Amino acid sequence: MPYSGEVNDDSLMAMGFGAAGHEADYFLQLCKDQFDVLYHEGAESGRVMCIALHAYVIGHPHRIGYLDQALSYILGHDDVWVTTADQIADHYMANHFDEAVAYRVPGMDRD
Repeated sequence: MPYSGEVNDDSLMAMGFGAAGHEADYFLQLCKDQFDVLYHEGAESGRVMCIALHAYVIGHPHRIGYLDQALSYILGHDDVWVTTADQIADHYMANHFDEAVAYRVPGMDRD
């Protein structure tokens, strides 16, 4: 499963990557921008958006509202699947694994 170093509260806010680090308002915009591109691309094929969160970072009272705004924005769109890594793996195994193996293993059918 993807783990995002960019859409990650810890690397943006706690560790202060960037010139002076960033705050939660920037994190909100980053989440929206990331989502907008993946949502557009997802019209043709599935996309996974990982938002790496750490309670000791985003859980501060001055930051948590920005997470609420980001999630409200994302969930305000149609056909968004909020899920877990296990559910994604189960879906892949049930719907795409055999096709992927058949394509990659010599001698197996490639219909």
